[in-house]
Parts: sequence; structure tokens; C-alpha cells
Amino acid sequence: MTVGELRDRIEAALGDAGVPLGTALVNDTPTPAIVVGDWPEGTTVTGLEVVIRATPNQETIAGFEFIGFVRSYRVRLINWSGTENLEDACNALAGAFWPLAEDPAVIPQSPDYPEQVTLALNPD
Repeated sequence: MTVGELRDRIEAALGDAGVPLGTALVNDTPTPAIVVGDWPEGTTVTGLEVVIRATPNQETIAGFEFIGFVRSYRVRLINWSGTENLEDACNALAGAFWPLAEDPAVIPQSPDYPEQVTLALNPD
């Protein structure tokens, strides 16, 4: 699975679970707030933002001999509006990508940053 296919699968999993994506304003054009890598300079986002790391982590499988690597992608969910339910978003992704490569980790809201969750998904 390519990272583009992973992006599409994440968007579908959230949509199927009724979790609305936010909106990104990219060069004055609204688009769903899901991106691989970084947004272009000047992009603003409202609602639920999904950021997928462009390069996968390579993890080994424990066993008696080396049998290869398993790819996982780091995903960050960001609650820009303060009203999005990150637990519902995590559950939607867990349902589509179980088992998760890494358990969700909450980054609490602070005066400088919105509430966020990071997790890692196995695309295959």
C-alpha cells in the first residue's frame, strides 16, 4: 500500500464512522484537512486535522530469525476547534487498522497548542 492509498483509507475509515474531517484552506481553496507530510506555507486548518508522516517507520518482527521489516506510519490527529472527539477518531482508525502499530498517545491542550493524539498504523 502506498502512502497515498493509506491517506485515502484513513479518510474513508473516518467517514464510515461518522467522524467529520476539518477543512484546510490551501491557497484560498478549501480541501479536507488530511495531508501526507506538511501543508504548504500559509495553510490554515479548522476542525479535525489528520497529518500522516510521509516516510514509514521500519520495525522488525521478533522471532528466531530475521524475517523482514514491518512498515508503520505515524499519524497525528489535531483538534483545532476544541469540539472534535479524538476518541471517536482513534476508534475509527483502530477499527480499520487493527492491530495498531503503536497505542494512541494524548498530547493535552495547552495555551499554545490544541489537543492532539499520535498513533502509528500498519497499512498492510
